[in-house]
Amino acid sequence: MKKYLYSLCLLGVIVYSCKTQQTTSPTSETNSAIANLSNEEILKKGEDLYSLRCGRCHGLPTPSEYTVADWKPIMAAMAPKAKLTAEETNWVLAYVNANAKK
Repeated sequence: MKKYLYSLCLLGVIVYSCKTQQTTSPTSETNSAIANLSNEEILKKGEDLYSLRCGRCHGLPTPSEYTVADWKPIMAAMAPKAKLTAEETNWVLAYVNANAKK
């Protein structure tokens, strides 16, 4: 189940970041750079952003306090307030989902 979740998050990051940040078709360099990120790197980036950007305004809940379903609307509401890019939002979402309440 975790492998499926990580794969789904990684796919979401790749698709969403390419879609929102480029007005032309993605280059092979861009695809290569994104594909070279491991799940661990994505989760680490997400954890760092969660601590730095989300924690600057309020105390942070432990990701395991909420389920994956709970995190989606929370992130949709809070990402704009934290001024996260689409790619950063996906990284944080991947981090909290990987550590969410089962």
